[in-house]
Amino acid sequence: MEQESDIWGFELSLMSRGKNALTDNRASAESRLQSSAPEAMDLTDHAYSNNILLFGNIERTSVLESITKHPVVLTCSLSTTTRHQHIVAIDALDTNDILNYINYRLLLQKVTHDLYLQTGFQYDNMMKKKHGPIWGSYTFLNPSITIHDPDMLRQIFIKEFHAFPARQRQLIKLNGKELNEGLTAVEGHQWKRIRCTLTPTFSTSKLRQLVYIMDRCVNNAAAALDRRIESSEGVFHAKKIFSRLSLDIICSSVFSTEVNSQDDSVQEPEIVKQANKLFSGTFFSPLIILCFLFPPFEKVIAYFNISLFGKGAVQYFKALSHHVINSRESDSEIKSKRMDLMQLMLNGEISEEKAKSKTVEKGMDRNEIIGNSIFMILAGYENTGNTMSFVAYNMAQHPEIQRKLQKEIDETYEKRGKFDYNIVNEMKYLEMCVNETLRLYNPIIRNARICDKQVTINGFTIPKGVQINVPTFGLSHDPDYWDEPELFKPDRMEDMSQIDSMVYQPFGGGPRNCIAMRFALMEVKISIAKLLHQFNLEPAEDTPKPPLKLEFGVSVRAAVNYNLRAIRRNQE
Repeated sequence: MEQESDIWGFELSLMSRGKNALTDNRASAESRLQSSAPEAMDLTDHAYSNNILLFGNIERTSVLESITKHPVVLTCSLSTTTRHQHIVAIDALDTNDILNYINYRLLLQKVTHDLYLQTGFQYDNMMKKKHGPIWGSYTFLNPSITIHDPDMLRQIFIKEFHAFPARQRQLIKLNGKELNEGLTAVEGHQWKRIRCTLTPTFSTSKLRQLVYIMDRCVNNAAAALDRRIESSEGVFHAKKIFSRLSLDIICSSVFSTEVNSQDDSVQEPEIVKQANKLFSGTFFSPLIILCFLFPPFEKVIAYFNISLFGKGAVQYFKALSHHVINSRESDSEIKSKRMDLMQLMLNGEISEEKAKSKTVEKGMDRNEIIGNSIFMILAGYENTGNTMSFVAYNMAQHPEIQRKLQKEIDETYEKRGKFDYNIVNEMKYLEMCVNETLRLYNPIIRNARICDKQVTINGFTIPKGVQINVPTFGLSHDPDYWDEPELFKPDRMEDMSQIDSMVYQPFGGGPRNCIAMRFALMEVKISIAKLLHQFNLEPAEDTPKPPLKLEFGVSVRAAVNYNLRAIRRNQE
C-alpha cells in the first residue's frame, strides 16, 4: 500500500478521514485548510480548483482505500472570487448541506467559468511543474490520475489497452438516445463491432471517392470570399466561413445532401441554425454538476432521453437521417447510386436483436447508424471548421510562411493541374503547417482512459476504477518537448518520425483514436490548398495578435470571433 501511495501528488485541500471530519463547521474547515495547506491558498488565486475539480490530501493512503471506506465524501470545495476564499463543508449524510452546496456552486458558476477560461489551458502543465509528471486529483467523488510521461501513456494506450478499454464512464449518456450510441460513447463488444463496421468507410479508396465533394464545396467557399471582396474589401468572419465549409463537406459526404450554406443571397439555411444549436451548450451546466455529485442521476437523464446538446437540434438531425434513409429504401435506384458514408453504414445494417448478440462482429442497427451519422456532423462541423480557421489565421499572421506554402501549392498545381487525394498528400509543407496548427491549437484539452483492472506500469500501481487523464493540450505545449511552444513554427514538424505520438496526439492514440482522422486531414488540406492557390490572407483591423486566446465549451474554440481579409492573388 505504501508503494501505491507514492503515485499521488495531490493538490492540498481537505479530504475526509471519517464521518466526524465531515461534520466540521465552516469556520473549522477554513481553519484546517489554512493550517494544513498553505501552498494551496496561492493556487486558488488562479481558480485552479474551480473547474469542477476538488482536490484532497489523503495522508499516504491510497485513493482506492479512501473511496472504499468513505464512498460519498468530499469535505470542502474551495473557490475564489477576487482573491476571497469561499469554503463549504459538506456532510455526506445531510441532504440540506448538499443542496446548499449545489446552490452555492450555481451562484459562482459565471465567475468560475470566466476564471477557468483564463487558466484551464495552462493548468495541467502548472500541476506537472508542482507535482511532477504523475499527479492525482478528484472530480467531485471520483479519483483520477493525470500522466504526462509518454512511455506510461504508450503502455496505457497500446500495450495495456485491455486494462484501459474505455474513455470514460461519466457524462457519456447525456446526449439523447441516438448519440448515446455514438462511437465515443460506447464500449466493450459494441464498440468493437461499430469500430469494425466504420473502419472501411474511411479507407483510402473511399476517401478518393469523396474528394470531388470536397472540391465542389471549397469552390462555393471561394465564391463566398469573392463576394466579400466586392462587398466588404475582403473582410470575412473566419469561423463562419470555415465552419460552413466544413458543414457543407460533412453533410454532402454523409447524406449526399448539398447544403451550400455559403450562399448569403438566401436566408440562413435551417441546417446551419441547427448545427449552431448543437454547440450552444457548456460543461458548466447545473445538470452536469448534479451528475458529478450524484452519478446515478445520469441514468435518469438517459431514461428520459434528455440531451444536453442544443434543444431540438438533435431531433432535427435525427429527422433528417430518417428522411434520407426512407427515401433510399423507397427508391432502389437512388440507393444503388449513393456511395456516401450513410449508405456505407446502411449496407452493413443489422437488426437490434443481432446488435445485442456478443457473437456478431460487424454491422450496426438503425439507432447506431443514425447516432453515428449525427456524431460525424458534430465532429466535422465544429472541430474541423475550427482547425481550418486556425490554419487560415496562422497564414494571415505569418505572411512569409504563407508565401512559402503558396509556392509549394502553385508548383504542385502547375505540374499536376488539379488537387486530389494523392496530390495534396505529396505537399510536405502543407502537412507541416496543418500539423503545427493542430499542435498549437489542439482540438481537445484532455483525453481519458478508465482502468478496468488493477495494473502496474513502470513500478506504479493504478487501482481499478481510476480515471487516467491524458493532458493532450498540456503535452503539446510542454517546453520539455517543444522549443518555444507558444510560437507557430511549422519547421518543427518536418520529420514526424522524431515526434513522439504520445506527446503530439490531436486525434488521440491507440485503438480508440479518432476513426475519421484521415478524412478530417484530407478535408483541411484540400480546402487550404485550393483557397491559398486563389487568395492571399491578411489580418483585418480587429484581428487579435497571436497566440489566439482559447475557450472550452463543448469544444476548443477561439475565445473571441475574429475577421480576416482575403485578397484575390490575380489582382495583385
